Amino acid sequence: MPTRDLWHLGFARLIRQRAPPGFLVRPEVPLSDEPQRADLILIRREDVPPCDGEAQVLRALWPHLGKDTVLEFKSPVRGFRRTDLKRLVAYGAQYHVLEDERLLSPGELTLVLVVPARGASLDDEIARMGFRLTWLGGGYGRIDGGVYTVFLAVTDEVSDEERDDFLRIFSHHECQTNEAFWWWQQWRAEDVTMPDIKTMEGYEDMRRKFAESLTLEERLAGLAPEQRLAGLAPEQVLSTFSPEQVLSTFSPEQVLSTFSPEQRLLSLPDDALRALSDDYLRSLPADVQETIRKRIGRPNQ
Repeated sequence: MPTRDLWHLGFARLIRQRAPPGFLVRPEVPLSDEPQRADLILIRREDVPPCDGEAQVLRALWPHLGKDTVLEFKSPVRGFRRTDLKRLVAYGAQYHVLEDERLLSPGELTLVLVVPARGASLDDEIARMGFRLTWLGGGYGRIDGGVYTVFLAVTDEVSDEERDDFLRIFSHHECQTNEAFWWWQQWRAEDVTMPDIKTMEGYEDMRRKFAESLTLEERLAGLAPEQRLAGLAPEQVLSTFSPEQVLSTFSPEQVLSTFSPEQRLLSLPDDALRALSDDYLRSLPADVQETIRKRIGRPNQ
């Protein structure tokens, strides 16, 4: 059963926003009384003339789609697993049963499998089912041999071929522009129906993906000073500053309060130390007295 994690919610949001006007996108569609859901159902709108060329995501896919489409999405974290193709074919049959009066022939229903990368597990599954895979170029493929035609989209390849930084979010690639990051931030802020994303499966993976795509300055922007320094030892922080920079943040009184009386005495200039009497010098600890006498050139009498 598809997991309703952050990847799936984000991918559904992307498709809904960037699909051509001729499609109605319905996420999380129940296919039976049992807890089974298709990731996406794509329905060609009868009230809008064909306009597949206006798509802003998976741009070469839409002209291949029939009247209705059942789409299965595999995230870059989970990827394709054995039986995923069987499950998609089964979902197609279930959906066809539900829409039997609308979909008069299998040719009116297409299936789409979106995966992050090619792999042996997908090749093995196609072979086990007796299907045939034909690569169409640009990261797309067609799987024949079943009741329904299955189209394949590989996000690692399509995002590069179509230079789609938004689709890179859902691939193994890092995003190359800030637009994708801001899209993600806006989606989180605007979708009030979304539960607390920090509790959802996929949150940490997606958060790390965006963090890796940002420069150091972009990662630190917006963080409070204590958040930026969290995890660093005081020595690590101070090592990045010159002594003058460190001392400039304190008043003279604050600086002196950190030293013992003997240490404060040694901080005086030599002219001031020469004014000290021998009796006073003899009252000091031996090591301090020796240091001062060497500096002012006054041997012990």
